[in-house]
Amino acid sequence: MISAVVFDLGDVLASGEGITSEPARLLGVDEDAFRELYWAGRAAYDAGSSDRAYWEPILTALGKPAALETVQQLAQLDARLWLRLRPEARQLVSDVRRTGRPVAVLSNAPFNLDHALVDAEFADEVDYWFISAAMGLSKPNLGVYLRVAEVLDVPPGEIAFIDDKAENLAGAQRAGWTTHLWSSDADSRAWLEEVGVLDA
Repeated sequence: MISAVVFDLGDVLASGEGITSEPARLLGVDEDAFRELYWAGRAAYDAGSSDRAYWEPILTALGKPAALETVQQLAQLDARLWLRLRPEARQLVSDVRRTGRPVAVLSNAPFNLDHALVDAEFADEVDYWFISAAMGLSKPNLGVYLRVAEVLDVPPGEIAFIDDKAENLAGAQRAGWTTHLWSSDADSRAWLEEVGVLDA
């Protein structure tokens, strides 16, 4: 029996559309060059490093002034883009929640996203938000899943988890969770029906 459902954020609920094209356009730089730099330091940013520590090297490498105002602008834009939930995914979260099961989002993401949740109009549609920077742990560290299960107060075997990265699912499986590799909103819905969370 599944008693709680945990979703990843990036790709699973939010497509990340414009995540590199919009800041590249803002800076007036080549998107491919920006994309490479964006992902190169992302793990440390998601683990809790500061906006300045992440964005300044990107700006410097692109030949742009690393002004504090620009750093803040990029950090805020980044959070807004990652918090654009697809309507289909948002509906899925709502449908799961209507079953009476707690719904959580577990995301490797920086503090800027955690802060932006305060103003996100859908934030209260999820029961728990677990953001890696705020937790001090990132997926697939086993401690992440143990902490989430503790907060949810649900046996690990009763937690269903959807993520788009196999390594994150492997970490959850080590913790005893029931997992599914995301491929589409329709596939996620079908799997939740299969495990008895939603009616077919």
